[in-house]
Amino acid sequence: MIFGSHRSTRFSVLLMACLLTVSTLVSARDYQLPSIGQPADNYMSPAEEQKVGLQVVAQLLARHLIIEDVQLREYLTRVGTRLAKHTDADASAFRFYPINSGQINAFALPGGYIGINAGLITETDNESELAGVMGHEMAHVTQRHIARQIEATSGMGWATAAAILVAAIAGGGDPDALTAAVTAGVSNLNQQQTNFTRAHEFEADRIGIRTMAESGFDPDAMASFFEKMQRRSRLYGNQLPDILLSHPVSNTRMAEAEVRARDYANTRVQESDTYALMKERARVLVSKQYGELLRYYEQRRRDEGPKPALDYGYALTLLQLGRSDDAIALLEPLATQGPSHAAYTLALAQARRQSGQTQKARELLEQARTAFPDSAAVKLDYAEFLMDTGDAQAVRSFLLQDRALLEQSADAQQMLARVAGDQGNLGEAYYRQAKYYELRGAYGPAINQLRTALQTTELNAFDKARLRALLDQMVKSCHRAWSERECREQVAADARY
Repeated sequence: MIFGSHRSTRFSVLLMACLLTVSTLVSARDYQLPSIGQPADNYMSPAEEQKVGLQVVAQLLARHLIIEDVQLREYLTRVGTRLAKHTDADASAFRFYPINSGQINAFALPGGYIGINAGLITETDNESELAGVMGHEMAHVTQRHIARQIEATSGMGWATAAAILVAAIAGGGDPDALTAAVTAGVSNLNQQQTNFTRAHEFEADRIGIRTMAESGFDPDAMASFFEKMQRRSRLYGNQLPDILLSHPVSNTRMAEAEVRARDYANTRVQESDTYALMKERARVLVSKQYGELLRYYEQRRRDEGPKPALDYGYALTLLQLGRSDDAIALLEPLATQGPSHAAYTLALAQARRQSGQTQKARELLEQARTAFPDSAAVKLDYAEFLMDTGDAQAVRSFLLQDRALLEQSADAQQMLARVAGDQGNLGEAYYRQAKYYELRGAYGPAINQLRTALQTTELNAFDKARLRALLDQMVKSCHRAWSERECREQVAADARY
């Protein structure tokens, strides 16, 4: 399902062919899931799906369309992992990304890569509504809908699908400008193909509701979210919510979702209070007008009174405006009263750092490390604090002891590159910067970085051997992720800048 902007109609139509579109009518009596079988494997293998998904994510990262906020992504991953335990797939089959757009939108890419727009997060009223959208998208992945749709679209293979997606994303850095990326190609899909995607949508609804209920979320939330969007559309007339423009919801579909939810009427709903904090964090991260956002929080606090989540969002906005002392006044009681939330402690530590209270910031981050030993957000904030204090060796020692973090975090690799550069260790700096690019799927810059390094006369024989081995590995990885020709084009394109 793609929830899209009214300004991205062509983009939504394009994605209909190679992902999934929004759909409408299927009989409410159709409760039997269709047999998946293996036909999709004949057209797009799981490995090829991974390849396409990786390519698209690399483009999203390169164009800053993914919000690179570790706390928000960790939260989405926790919700997704909770849902994944009640699907036919392992949690490792999914990757969740917050998308830098205020539009109410979410999408599933080939290979289990799922994007959730900040605008969708802020539009939900509770965690179950968010989980409903995520569960629906995850069902598209587990049911192989993407490969099956491509298989049903005559003449379109996985490589074509990837090219279309990448071309659309490459159309502009602003999510709302994607409409201009592609003006033709698949808008002439026939009715049979459209019906096929409608069936996918209803199948994803059914599976998503079941997954939500079994995970302890409110199974009614999926239908209630769309009903809320419909009410909003009636209020604003022709200015339909984005979700309804690319995802029309019929009475039949709404009724089926409500009937299906009744099968799980005895669900014991358990929602995390972290949701409210991450909702406000998403609101701040996607904002482009902090002065306006400040007034928004001031008005809500006048209307509703102080609430932890509102105070947290207000404090984050104050930090963006450089008002660290005001932020501290709000965050200190939150961090004291709610020590189970890393968000409060990390925000307060940021405020302390901004106000020059280095020792107090260190104490807070040390507390967070003890309380949340597995949090990548805590680890990276601590490493960044060490960087700011000029303790390069401490940064290096801290990061190198955490192999799992280095294997997953491009930020950690870049910090090590900066440390090595500061210490005059050019071989290590080149190595870590190339690893940073690799983790972002940016093989062109990674390969050029290593080729430049190997021409540097200051490097010793050991460094050159290490970098040459990494270059060989990087070229092979690029060929697996893209193709030999596309890798050459990436390297050449990067070299021009």
